[in-house]
Amino acid sequence: MLRTVYSFPAAFLLYTLALTGICVAADGQAAPQAGQKLSLNAALLLTPEFCATVRTGKYGDRKETYEFGRAACARLEPALRNVFPSLTRVEALSSAADGQVVLIPKFMDVATKNGFSLHREMVVTVEWTVKDKLGKTVWIETAQGTTRNKTGNSFTYKKNLEKTVEDSVESMAEDSASKMAASPELRKLAGGSSSPERGKN
Repeated sequence: MLRTVYSFPAAFLLYTLALTGICVAADGQAAPQAGQKLSLNAALLLTPEFCATVRTGKYGDRKETYEFGRAACARLEPALRNVFPSLTRVEALSSAADGQVVLIPKFMDVATKNGFSLHREMVVTVEWTVKDKLGKTVWIETAQGTTRNKTGNSFTYKKNLEKTVEDSVESMAEDSASKMAASPELRKLAGGSSSPERGKN
């Protein structure tokens, strides 16, 4: 008599594959996994006011200006395109009518730690609101960017400050993309959406 013996890892793997097949068959369409791109037509709302956002601070007795809006409007679109292959940048909510979701950022907080040290630390926080095409809010989350760069001397100070702002915003953009890709709400919405061709009778 021939007997088939499975080790525990092999049996668990077979059970997992079988369960996955049952779930896909039951739903007809599996939701995207975390880290995968989301098949949603997304509109990224970057208003002129958002792109012009500046914050002020001090380094010692010197007053500083941080151009976070300019840096964000140059970096958010490329970062989020890694999550939403169909992404359109708009400047007004009225221009986002074709989007299945609208991505709306808002600067919340900026923290700097300067003193007279050789390094400058900067943290920038943005709140994201995502609305569906009916205007219903489907997701709210904060994203944060952190960086630590050299302060520099009198010759490199300005350039280093700009780099610190840009690096903190780059970090925030990456965190935004990561959280959106992992969002259960957005993944569920993407899993239930259909392309125009599939939606036709």
